Amino acid sequence: MILRGIAHVHSRWSYDGCHDMKEIAAFAPGQALDFVLMSEHNRTLSDATMATFVAECDALTRATGVLMVPGIECEATPDYVHVLGYGVRALVRDRHVDAITAAVHAAGGFAVLAHPLYRDAAGHVGSADLERLDGWEVWNAKADGCWYPSDAAVRRLVELRRRGAGLVPMAGADLHRIEADPRLILEVTCPAREAAAILAALARRAYRVKGRMWTFVASDPLREPPGTPQRVAAAAALDVRRRTRRLHAWLARHGLRAPAPLVHAARRLLK
Repeated sequence: MILRGIAHVHSRWSYDGCHDMKEIAAFAPGQALDFVLMSEHNRTLSDATMATFVAECDALTRATGVLMVPGIECEATPDYVHVLGYGVRALVRDRHVDAITAAVHAAGGFAVLAHPLYRDAAGHVGSADLERLDGWEVWNAKADGCWYPSDAAVRRLVELRRRGAGLVPMAGADLHRIEADPRLILEVTCPAREAAAILAALARRAYRVKGRMWTFVASDPLREPPGTPQRVAAAAALDVRRRTRRLHAWLARHGLRAPAPLVHAARRLLK
């Protein structure tokens, strides 16, 4: 069967999430999603709240029919190096990528290096540690936009795989607000609608990533999207979005705020 889902999703269990889990589970059917791979920031969680979060994922799965897969986003050292642990049901506190990956695997999870080029995060991870990871986020919708993956992230992964790394190319919505949904979909071929089956399908590259303007099959050779006029326009739109975010951050630092209707409209226009 083919299951549709999104990965790298945050709720209010994360310090920067904007929605309750119920809202995310209610949103999913309208987008024809069968599963959601959650990734709550581990700095927000304790052992007790992690257990409550996992229990809520299970309860919402039973109540809604949307498979809510628990997971965490672990901060390594330096703290902008993040490892996603999909399918993890216990808190991981380690700060070294190798230890985080080992803990994710021990919990039956799938370990992915998130937004690897953000502040050259991947450059702070040793080659041996990279090879122990399962996936590499070539497409992070928050960092790269919703239209195309990062050329540089694709090139880096091609080089890593040429050296023997078995990393699979992953895409993540990095979703914090429902209205910013990038519609970046994982279409996974697996025998059962279960977390373990979905993660196993990701490991064997039995999936494709479907964005608004670009789709790739994980088992095919990686390639950069061509420089079409649509690609140029998408790059320009992404640059506008980044500049708008920087302006918003500057205003916030100076105690200023843009009018709420303008902020809301900008988020919808530039998502």
